[in-house]
Amino acid sequence: MTGHRGTGEIVVGVDGSPGSQTALAWALAEARWHGCAVRVVVGIGSGTSEPVWGCGADELADQASHMLHRTVTEAIEAGPADRPVPVAEQVVDQPAAQALLTVGSDARMIVVGARGRGLLHRLRVGSVSRSVAVHAPVPVVIARGGIARGGDDGAGLGFDRQPRPVVVGVDGSPNSLAALVWAAAEADQRGVELIAVHAWLAALPVPFAEAPVDITQALGDQAGAVLERAITAVRDALPAGLEPQRRILPCSPSQALLATGQDGDLVVVGARGHGGFAELLLGSVSHQCMIHSTVPVAIIRSC
Repeated sequence: MTGHRGTGEIVVGVDGSPGSQTALAWALAEARWHGCAVRVVVGIGSGTSEPVWGCGADELADQASHMLHRTVTEAIEAGPADRPVPVAEQVVDQPAAQALLTVGSDARMIVVGARGRGLLHRLRVGSVSRSVAVHAPVPVVIARGGIARGGDDGAGLGFDRQPRPVVVGVDGSPNSLAALVWAAAEADQRGVELIAVHAWLAALPVPFAEAPVDITQALGDQAGAVLERAITAVRDALPAGLEPQRRILPCSPSQALLATGQDGDLVVVGARGHGGFAELLLGSVSHQCMIHSTVPVAIIRSC
């Protein structure tokens, strides 16, 4: 139930767009916390034998290499000079999502931007980001918003870690338990609070519509018990001294996570869930968070 937490590098996809610049800035800041290296990847394969944008393979690879090096150089220069991060650059002759999945198969995590512009291959929710989040065996972070210097357009972007909590959705399913453990380690790494959120939303039968107080109280108590059991189940895997805050909210799972997460540093969700986070699949709750969250979103699945 602990989820994947590799000891290797952070893999991040770039395509020259502002969204991928945000992803790279976030990955570099994260690497400083973990004391690890970053591998920056661009995929140039089209998935067909046809030339891409009229370019031959050698020309495209050369363009990609120049774009990649320029993007990395700008991101490093925007970061703190006294905290350098080892960075490797890699051009892969595969479509963007496949390149990230191949290179990042045993990474600490894969980081992607919320959207791209298609200079080489787009990195946007619904395409590369979603494909990587669906298929990666490692944690995937969709970097967007967050606390940044220089705005959200990628120019001079650098993330400043502030004491803001990590927010995680919990429903007791294996993937949500893995998300809870992963989020707890991230919160402990940052020295911030961990907020465990469980949402419940029930359609009350018509005969009870006029006096739902007792029923809603019972449902709220039941939701609290689910959350408590989940925390108890992974207690031994949580960092010593870290006690999650509990949030039990009578609304939809996506509403609960988006509302609670807007003041956080990171929103963490399991790739699939049940119960309080009904059908936590990409395309539902986690996809809604990927689209609408103003802060980075991490997608976690159990080993």
